[in-house]
Amino acid sequence: MSDELVLYVGEKNISSWSMRAFVALHAKNLSFTERSIPLREDKDRAQRRRVSPTGRVPVLHHARLVIPDSLAIIEYLEETFPPPAHPALWPQDKAERAHARWLAATMHSGFMKLRESMSFNLCFLKEPPRPTPEALEEAAEMLSYLQDALDAKKAPGPFLFGPFTAADVMYATAIVRLTAFRVPTAATPKTPAYMEAVLAHPAVKRWMDAARALPPRETY
Repeated sequence: MSDELVLYVGEKNISSWSMRAFVALHAKNLSFTERSIPLREDKDRAQRRRVSPTGRVPVLHHARLVIPDSLAIIEYLEETFPPPAHPALWPQDKAERAHARWLAATMHSGFMKLRESMSFNLCFLKEPPRPTPEALEEAAEMLSYLQDALDAKKAPGPFLFGPFTAADVMYATAIVRLTAFRVPTAATPKTPAYMEAVLAHPAVKRWMDAARALPPRETY
């Protein structure tokens, strides 16, 4: 039985969910093998179904276990590779941990208008299309959540709870969208510096550098 971590992902300029798992693994300082499935060539999900019970990516393989879904992967990594041997993905403080978890869950299941109008692949176009009013409303709501977390944080550091956590992992791809679509941040003055810090995180930058090296895709 191999203990190798294998992460299956989609194209880096398309699969925002894959980016989250990739960043989480790097944030845990874990070595892993990355295998890419071209989503544009897998319209029937046949390739993805061979490795994932949901037919979606990301999916992590480890020691005969198969874990799809970015948030499930984050929880698995935290349980399997706990601190202090590996950096924590959730805040130590109970109240902050609860806050980080609901923020992550909200990102996981919400902001559908933002996702539709500010699709991840469109972030790599020279001139992304104008977002819909509904998408901008959701973006403003998201920024208010981030501002509230930044206002309340106790620990030093540039991220939502001081150190880089799973909440930052979950919002990293949204921050790419907010930045690419030039969403106004005047009402949330702490968010621009926070977003810059997330985009400068080594794991985020590594994914984004590779994504920008690919041909931009208006559709997929």
